[in-house]
Amino acid sequence: MAWKKLSFENLKLEFNFPSGTFNYPEEEIFLQQERLEKAFNLALQLDKDGYNVYVCGPNGIGRSRYTLKRLQEIAPTKEKPSDICYVNNFKDSYKPKAIILPAGYGKKLADHVEEILEFLKKETFKAFEGKEYEEELNSITKEIDLQKEKVINELIEEAKKYNLMVLFGPEGVRLLPMFKIETPVPQEKLLENPQIREEYQKNLNAFDPVFRDYMRKLRELDSSLGENLSKLRKKIATNLVNKAFEKAEEEFKEIESAKEFLSEIKDEIVKNIHLFIEWEKAKGNVVVQNSINRALNIFRVNVLVDNTKTNGAPVVYEKIPTLKGLFGQINYRAEMGILYADHLSIAPGTLHKVNGGYLVLDLLEILKNPYIWFLLKRTLLHKKLYIMGGMSEEIPVPHIGLLPEPVPFSVKVFLIGDPYLYHLLTLYDKEFTELFKIKAEFNPVIDVNGEVIEAFPKIIKKIIKEENIKNLDASGLSEIFRYAVYQAGSRKKINVVLENLIDLLREANTLSKNEIISDKEIKQALKEKIFRVNLIEEKIRELIKEGKIIIDIEGKKPGQINGLSVYVLGDHSFGKPSRITANVFPGAKGIVNIEREIDMSGPIHSKGVFILSSYLYNKYSTDFPLQLSCTLTFEQSYEPVEGDSASAAELMAILSAISKVPIRQDIAVTGSIDQFGNVQPVGGIKEKIEGFYKICKLTKFTGKQGVIVPAKNFDNILLDDEVLEDIKAGKFHIYTVETIDDVIEILTGKKPENFHKAVVKGLKKLYELSKEKEKKDKKKAKTSKTKGSQG
Repeated sequence: MAWKKLSFENLKLEFNFPSGTFNYPEEEIFLQQERLEKAFNLALQLDKDGYNVYVCGPNGIGRSRYTLKRLQEIAPTKEKPSDICYVNNFKDSYKPKAIILPAGYGKKLADHVEEILEFLKKETFKAFEGKEYEEELNSITKEIDLQKEKVINELIEEAKKYNLMVLFGPEGVRLLPMFKIETPVPQEKLLENPQIREEYQKNLNAFDPVFRDYMRKLRELDSSLGENLSKLRKKIATNLVNKAFEKAEEEFKEIESAKEFLSEIKDEIVKNIHLFIEWEKAKGNVVVQNSINRALNIFRVNVLVDNTKTNGAPVVYEKIPTLKGLFGQINYRAEMGILYADHLSIAPGTLHKVNGGYLVLDLLEILKNPYIWFLLKRTLLHKKLYIMGGMSEEIPVPHIGLLPEPVPFSVKVFLIGDPYLYHLLTLYDKEFTELFKIKAEFNPVIDVNGEVIEAFPKIIKKIIKEENIKNLDASGLSEIFRYAVYQAGSRKKINVVLENLIDLLREANTLSKNEIISDKEIKQALKEKIFRVNLIEEKIRELIKEGKIIIDIEGKKPGQINGLSVYVLGDHSFGKPSRITANVFPGAKGIVNIEREIDMSGPIHSKGVFILSSYLYNKYSTDFPLQLSCTLTFEQSYEPVEGDSASAAELMAILSAISKVPIRQDIAVTGSIDQFGNVQPVGGIKEKIEGFYKICKLTKFTGKQGVIVPAKNFDNILLDDEVLEDIKAGKFHIYTVETIDDVIEILTGKKPENFHKAVVKGLKKLYELSKEKEKKDKKKAKTSKTKGSQG
């Protein structure tokens, strides 16, 4: 006999810890994750393009915790990344320049520039009011004045030769006729005389070339004065600026990018020295000084990223990534209805701050904004980080746009996601596999061994500390361990998705009235957790109790059996017995799956039914051909049927219908069948057994009811205490089977060979009836044909 009836001793789950969590140290342990560890080891050693990491696993298993733990261990051993600064581009102010400096030097550069500006604010006015400047200014002015005086005297003497005199006034230089009269007469009066006017005009025309030449000499002297004054101003400014820059130039003499910047702003400060002169003059006028200070912003340094205090490589976990949060932005200011910005308006994003380090991102959060995903891939592919344009891209108002120079980008990205998203991206996003070449995958269900049992209390103790909940006694710790095993679905496995344990512990902590949490609170919390989500399950049970869904759980009937199905409602799954019936009659249609005929059968279920046909032909068609028609259905099923876990039950219903041998209704069956009659393992064993048990308890509990399951599902039989107690008392029964013959023996009470003889007998009868029917049909057709010919 291959089938076996399981006892309470076979089914009870013995995991008893000797003590509670009081004496255990807290520890964060990731058990049996060798695949994950190897992937991380490779990723952290390999600094090549594209070797970013996809951290794969179910939500709540500790993907981000493990990632951050590994990164924080290695980050301090890495080199500090560089500082990132933005400065004004004096050739094109709409395209600020990026400067990359060794860690800590960005702030130093900004501080030096600020010191230089403060120094010049104080010293510039003094320098241009000093004795040296005044002496050189007087010397230049005096020399030019002497030359101008000489030219003017020569001009006067030359004018006399043309009977003209030169007058200098506010309106400029005037040439008047020279008269020798004693009585003063107005010029207009004299020029009324045509002869005098003609003579005056003649002299003017003759003297004009000479006059122009002298005026040119005067203009050249004025220009020379301006040039000399400008040179003097530049000389004083240059000396002053050189003095101001001495300390900064010494500090940055080995850093080429900083040297170039300092050299450039030196020249620009000299050109704009008037701003510093005006600063002193505007003392007391806050408005003017603020305006000058804004003008001086062109020289200031925007330290976007300061790594002075960074220890090794930065590690950042961006939990809620946004476009501006990741890529930075430009903060515009409104002036007269227009948005303005300069290099100081640039604000950094997370990608700037983590440049040269490690970035952890939640993939699902990124995919909520596809533009972030697109830009992140572009940044990783081209290794250049661009600043986002800021408000100008979102608000359609006039603005002065900026195009900051991109900075070199080098970051190892760790994407946190689940297996489903990984599958989708590998299928539909070619760039994903190019950029994320390493998959670091968590194993959520691991083997139960000594290491796991030893580590489990330490893991629970860490949860207790972090969640600030009560300690567990030995019974509570054992119960939470059993819950983790039940979640795995096998007595040899344990589910290490900690979020499930944390939720249960929080609820048990709330229910606990004592200083500790015991198994009582754990069981109560689990019961209430199920109660919150099992409304549909209870409604279905009520319908069965009221007889609206017909389920027979006692007696024997031919062609009818209780199969078991599982309903999955997202947050809750439960088992429900389903009445499967078969009906046979003469014909040649074979097995007709009614669900398939009306498109309510899934492909796996349809496959299972075809396998039943194969079993029938293999088992019974050796002596005569099979000729039957059989209809098979799930009674009162109003939703699509999928899966092959009911194929053993379906086969028994068909064989019972053929042989007319009644089968027990108080034993439900689950298991799939292969073509040779072997019973194969299926899923949802716990839900199926408990589903049938609850229906029996709810309607009429005879003490003889039970469930047949595949022998290979033994490890999956993890039952609640109530079921186990009734099994212990002999009121409910679990049978394991290996072949359909085992099922036959349990359900019919007959030896399999005798049952098969009855099936053969039934098939022969159907064959004979089918032959007779064929003969009658042929004879009828022939008679109809003859009558037709006579007519």
